[in-house]
This record gives sequence, C-alpha cells and structure tokens, in this order.
Amino acid sequence: MSAHLLLHLAAALLLSTGVRAYSDKTVEIVELVVPESPKDGEDVTLTCSFHLVGKNHRLYTVSWWRGKDQFYTYKGTTSHDPKHAYTFRGIQVKVDESTERSVVLKNVSEETSGIFKCEVMGEGPSFRTAVETKAMNVVVTPKLVEIHTRPFLDPPVFHIGERVNLNCTATGAKPRAHLVWEINGQPVKEQVSRYPDFEDQRGRVTSTVRISWEPPAYFLKGIAHVACHALVGGHTTTATKEIYLDPASSAAFNHQYASAGCQLPTTWAILSLASFLLARPFPIGRHRP
Repeated sequence: MSAHLLLHLAAALLLSTGVRAYSDKTVEIVELVVPESPKDGEDVTLTCSFHLVGKNHRLYTVSWWRGKDQFYTYKGTTSHDPKHAYTFRGIQVKVDESTERSVVLKNVSEETSGIFKCEVMGEGPSFRTAVETKAMNVVVTPKLVEIHTRPFLDPPVFHIGERVNLNCTATGAKPRAHLVWEINGQPVKEQVSRYPDFEDQRGRVTSTVRISWEPPAYFLKGIAHVACHALVGGHTTTATKEIYLDPASSAAFNHQYASAGCQLPTTWAILSLASFLLARPFPIGRHRP
C-alpha cells in the first residue's frame, strides 16, 4: 500500500473518531421548574436540572433569561467566582443562595412576570446546548378580605322573619379574586349574588359578593359559622364571622310551628322541656303523710 493511500486512511480514521466523539456528547435538560403563579412579595426559586452526556463532557455555562434579559450565569469552567447576576426591572437575584442548577429571585412583583429560559451549554469544542422555557405570572392577592352584615350589627344577631344579608369584599387583587362562601364548613352557591367589580389604574380589582337567606336555615344551636374564601392564582385569603340567631325569636317560631300541628325538632323539644321544668315551682316544706 502506498504512503499516499495510508495518509488518506489515517486522516479518515481521525476524522471519523472526532465526529463520533462530538456526536456522543449531548446536553439534556431533565426538568425545568418555574412557579406558574407565585405571590407578590415572595422569594421564588427557579430550577434547571440537566445531564451532560458523553465521556469527559463538562459544563461550560448555565444561563437564565427573562425575555431578552439575561439575569444570571453560572460558569462551569472556573472555580473562582462562577456566579454572575444582573439586575433588571422586577428581577433581583439572591446570589448567595443560587447555584449551577437553581437561581433565587428576591421579592417578586407583577413586573417579574414573563417567559423564563434556561440555557445549558457543554464545554467546547462542540458547545452542545439545550434550552427550555416556561412562563411565570406573578399574582397580587387581596390586601384585605372582609365580611360585613347588612345592615351593620354588632354583635350580628338576627331574628326569625329577618333576612340575613352578608357582603364579602376582596380589595386590590390581580387578577380578580374568585369569592366562595362557606357556612358551617360547607360550600354554599345558592342565594349568592355578585356586585360589579371595581378596577383601579394599576389593574387591581375589588370584588364583592352577597349571600342572603331566611333564618333559621343554616343556624346550628343558634350559631352560623360563615367563611369567605378569596382565590387568586392558587392562593387563598379567608375571612370568617360568627352570626347568631336570637333565642327568643327562635322559641316563638318553634312554638308557633308546633301550634300549627307540626312536630318540633328534637333539640327544640328538649330545650322547651328544660325551660318548663326550670320555671315550674317546687313545693317547700311538704312531707309525705
């Protein structure tokens, strides 16, 4: 075999070995974790789990972006000061708590929202790269959730024949809060009405819903435990209130109910019997003959 032919064979062998070495090196992003709807004011951790495939395949960089803004880079090729962070509107990195696989954002706000990208690059000369993206939308929970009686009563005591009207207001949420009523731990959808929302210049919404019913419905032993849940992006803010049924009107109602030929509920029957026995005079100083 001629020297010229041997040279060509050697070159082909070296080239194929180099191509195979490059093709054997890949970068895989195993999981990208970006909270979908974090709450305004929270610290948020973004995680990019990756795997470098191939013999002696080492990390070159991990870079994080929000839109076109690159806010964090971890350089795997240096042991001295591998972390580099950049501040943008709504983006402030807690460098000490960030690593090659995670980055911590401090005190997120509405301005933090956007499309977040993790870019992992292997060492040269191949510089294999993997990219994944996910969206984050920071929500603003209500600054206040309150339950009010209509008309205002303190303490909130109602009578038979007097309709119970309660308003629940969630102030300053973005997006608008979904309000859910519970009475005695059970969701209530009937007899609920909604008022028009109010939206301020920043897009934050104040919402009010009313629940209304006729006593003695929902009262257990003269008390109704009422809760209003304001739901925003998976976060819940709750207001609670206890309202009372006037015992005198309850007794009168049940007396009238029984006089009409209806059977008293067991609880009221027991209470009536107890009241009768307590009010009955007991003889004093009498002895059996």
